[in-house]
Amino acid sequence: MRLLLVMAFTLFMTPLWADTQVETQIHDIDMGQANEEPLIFFSTGQVVSFPTGDAKNFFLLREAIQKKYWFRITINDEREIINITKIAPPVELHPPIKNLIRTGPFTPSILKNMDQARAFFNEARNNARQESQCYNRAHIWSYEWRIKNNLYSSKAWLFFTRKFIRKYKFEWWFHVAPMIHVVTDGEVKERIMDIKYAKGPTKLKDWTDIFLRDNADCPVVEKYSDQANFPESGSCFVMKSSMYYYQPVDLEKKEITGEEKSRWLRSEVEHAYLDAFEYNL
Repeated sequence: MRLLLVMAFTLFMTPLWADTQVETQIHDIDMGQANEEPLIFFSTGQVVSFPTGDAKNFFLLREAIQKKYWFRITINDEREIINITKIAPPVELHPPIKNLIRTGPFTPSILKNMDQARAFFNEARNNARQESQCYNRAHIWSYEWRIKNNLYSSKAWLFFTRKFIRKYKFEWWFHVAPMIHVVTDGEVKERIMDIKYAKGPTKLKDWTDIFLRDNADCPVVEKYSDQANFPESGSCFVMKSSMYYYQPVDLEKKEITGEEKSRWLRSEVEHAYLDAFEYNL
């Protein structure tokens, strides 16, 4: 069944900010319970509603998830879809960056003290676009620490449950930031390096509290399905990965195939630079 190419609707607008266009795939749809509006989850991380969509629209969008269609979607200041157009997928060429291929199991670097960790934090780019996506910022911070300082960092992924998103009308279903390992008080500790939202290397709980309005404890899970299969359980989950993982789909693919992602892909790095910092590699 051919997907409807353009669905445009006029909705009430308020002047908080202009309409926003996003080029994305649809990650999932949550139809909700009685009296709850359906929520649409973009692969970019945003959560929006589609108040004027009917059963046919949602059927077509579910088909689009299976067929991995790409869209240019316009949302208003209420995070409602007001226009959706099917587009050609971006050219996905994935040659590795040859001089940065790593062989063997991933082992993160261990920084010798917090002064060193703070130095890496302070030297990172801090001029990201306001509308940039977290996974693009995290990828470039990790990438530049690797090429400039030979630092092998990790990433911490924070997944918000459907229960939390609906309760607080939260606009994201995941967030990600680099994570480093550093010696503190004689022990190796993990610290989150979220240049946009923190003032320095941050403990995991302090980092999740920046976003969790209920200050919930987020269970740390090993597999992507450990959080994806429990959308109503608590408020959040945390997952950890190496620096090479770019989007949640990489974590899901690892669970399905068992294959570790072990290299930088040029197309991902180029796209991350452009989205996060308007820089052409």
